[in-house]
Amino acid sequence: MNKPFNDEPVETLIPKSLSADGTQLDLRLKYIGDEGLKILVGTKGLENLKELNLERNEITDEGIKVLAQSSIVKGIKVLHLERNSISDAGAEAIANSSNFSNLEILNLWKNKIGSAGATEIANGIFLSNLKSLDLAQNKIGDEGATALAKSMTLVDLEYLDVFGNGIGEEGQKLLTQSENFSKMQHLTVE
Repeated sequence: MNKPFNDEPVETLIPKSLSADGTQLDLRLKYIGDEGLKILVGTKGLENLKELNLERNEITDEGIKVLAQSSIVKGIKVLHLERNSISDAGAEAIANSSNFSNLEILNLWKNKIGSAGATEIANGIFLSNLKSLDLAQNKIGDEGATALAKSMTLVDLEYLDVFGNGIGEEGQKLLTQSENFSKMQHLTVE
């Protein structure tokens, strides 16, 4: 694997990238991939994590499934997964994992999530604490937008970004007029 910003093993990166209080782990741009993620979830001392940044790490659905089953994410409130290779199966793994029930901020910007993945997130009962969801630059289309707009789970959303998803006028209208988004403060649809 080409690691342009990282030539260290994951076992070394984790302690170096963990905040002193053990609540934040910033591994963005480290290109750890699914194999590195498997090492991460087996690492001791991460039980106090509140924020995990895995932006641009070449993570696929396989890695997300491993992460979703891991107890290290049980306390996480902020999860950055932007610019990876996560598709509908990864979105489904996140939406259906009780380990993510404390999640408040989920960033999935610029992945490969389609309408099925957006629908899983919209209906994922364990994501009811989400306040911020970034799905910009995916492929959710009108079907995914409709699922989000009609979601009874995401009623606490204050921030939603679905820019660059091929959402037509009808999908945009459903999102901007959704009665389920009574707490929405920031909505980007085009």
